[in-house]
Amino acid sequence: MTLERSYKLRILLVALILLFMMTGAIARLYHLQVIKHKDCLARAINNQIRKKNLLPLRGEILDRKENALVVTKAACSINVDSSLIPEKHRRTLSRKLAQVLDIPQEKICDLLKKNKGHFPLARKESDETMCEISAILANLGISKYAIYPLKECQRIYPHDSLLAPVIGFTNMDKGGDNIGVFGLEKQYNEWINGEYKKTYPHRTALWQDLEPIEQKILEATYGNRIVTTIDISIQYAIERALRNALSKWHADYGVAIVQEVKTGEILAMASLPTFDPNKFYSYGPEFRQNRCLSMPFEPGSVMKIFTSAIALDLGLVRMEEMIDCEHGRAIVDGWRVTDSGGHGMGVVPFTKCFANSSNIAFAKVGMRIEPTIYYSYLNRFGFGQKTEIDLPEESSGIMHPLEKWNRHSRKSLSYGYEIALTPIQTITAVSAMGNGGKLMKPYVVSEIQDYKGSTIQKFTPCVKGQVVSPDTAQKVLQLMAEVIDSGTAKKAKIKNFLLCAKTGTTRKSHVKDRTEYIASFAAIFPLDNPRISCYIAIDNPRGAYYAADVAAPVFREVAEQILAYLALPPTFVEPEPTPVCPQTASLPNLAPELENELPTLTIEDGVLPDLKGLTMKEALEALGSAAVDLQFIGSGVVIEQQPAPATPLSETKTCMLVFGKQEPTPARQKE
Repeated sequence: MTLERSYKLRILLVALILLFMMTGAIARLYHLQVIKHKDCLARAINNQIRKKNLLPLRGEILDRKENALVVTKAACSINVDSSLIPEKHRRTLSRKLAQVLDIPQEKICDLLKKNKGHFPLARKESDETMCEISAILANLGISKYAIYPLKECQRIYPHDSLLAPVIGFTNMDKGGDNIGVFGLEKQYNEWINGEYKKTYPHRTALWQDLEPIEQKILEATYGNRIVTTIDISIQYAIERALRNALSKWHADYGVAIVQEVKTGEILAMASLPTFDPNKFYSYGPEFRQNRCLSMPFEPGSVMKIFTSAIALDLGLVRMEEMIDCEHGRAIVDGWRVTDSGGHGMGVVPFTKCFANSSNIAFAKVGMRIEPTIYYSYLNRFGFGQKTEIDLPEESSGIMHPLEKWNRHSRKSLSYGYEIALTPIQTITAVSAMGNGGKLMKPYVVSEIQDYKGSTIQKFTPCVKGQVVSPDTAQKVLQLMAEVIDSGTAKKAKIKNFLLCAKTGTTRKSHVKDRTEYIASFAAIFPLDNPRISCYIAIDNPRGAYYAADVAAPVFREVAEQILAYLALPPTFVEPEPTPVCPQTASLPNLAPELENELPTLTIEDGVLPDLKGLTMKEALEALGSAAVDLQFIGSGVVIEQQPAPATPLSETKTCMLVFGKQEPTPARQKE
């Protein structure tokens, strides 16, 4: 009995112990699963799921042939945890970092003293730079976590200052160069900027992701690509010619625009001096502007294009009407008007008045136009209002309201004073003369694509209005053709092509002694099938100031290259003069000697050869076996090439060759 009772007590004791343990386990489970559910779940998620921040990748900007104008590459910011850097090593570390990062040593020392925790030391550095810093830390025995990288994006402008006022530049946010502040970078910032995204992939104990990032989330970080109407070859040609002219005439600044007359597409736009967007912070605000849009000035005699169009459209003047230019000096309605540049003429046809740019003739014609009608036509041409080009910071120019006109306003307006136009306003209005009188909206972006190249939005030509009749526009082209054939723009004549142009020499009215000028030149070509318009203006040239001397040669240099580049057929072919040989003596055969002097180029060691001095055919033959896309500018022989000779072919996708006249070399002496 005693034994049986003893067993029962033992069983009861074990049961109570088990019950107590089960009750404790249930209570613990209840505590974890119910009371501490949120905390435990958060800890589990933190251990199993990794938060990953995805940086935006800003989209490319391309020219019309999809050559890259702007790209984005990965970079890193150098960050410091000063709490991990011993005081005894700070001076030595600052000195070594100053050498690697090109930052003053004292500045680094001050940052280490002022900042007790984490802070950024440098932005947009390469992985190679971070490797150098890691080696410095290891040599000094400092924790590798004291200086660490964070990934970010860097905007790269591979052509440096080329097209900089149009492209613009960016500022940095926490993820790199992602804030457009000027040019296309600003205008299309929302389109080309990607999104910051977060993702939470599951991970292993070694922090390796167990699943890929969702495609939808990843795609959202990619910005769209912008395809522009710009042709980089034409842009290069016009900047080169304009830069040479500014240097030759010691001018303050110059602008140039090339446009498709039928569509309004901008093929090239230059504003010099300019800046390099890769280091825009090194330039003052006077360089970081697009004067083609923001700087209006009095157009001078280029305005006679529009005065002629208005008068012809209204039937107030005839092409062959005889007008008395009074030999260069006249009083027109109580206002003294003179013709400059020795163009004093008597009674001549209106065509000659235009060709030789007679202010007197145009003052008389301008007085025939009623003020209200004159003002209405100027509005039709878009003067006094923005062209609505897809670029920021455009000025509307200056055109006084009709109630502020005085009795002399029509005379002043007729030859380009008392009104200020931006270059984009001028070329847009000039292009209308080559487009049957239709005024087109100018634009720089033709297409927006996603990162794969699929079209999201396409921009098409937009007609803003019919400013004059097609017949009037054709008559104006004929007037402009006379300017090159027999007028003030003879220096712009190009063999075998009929061109239309108008020179403009503006005396700055806001300068106290009025000794500064703007030389401008507007043109459309070719005459038989107008396709391209061009406007060039050079501010304050020294040594000469007439547009015929300063701006016309620039246009000719650019137009010759554009005609060759676009392969436009000649308007006519001038017969070559037959050489007169006084005697028929036989000439020695020099072919073998010349043959030996011709260079034989081969692609050696996988590098780009020196192509200078070769014709187009010879350049093609020299690179026949290389997978390089050639772009030709101009005619003649190669005078310049990009990239430079000896560039590895593996890094060369496109080679731009500039052709021109070869400088004469002294004859070789026989040894």
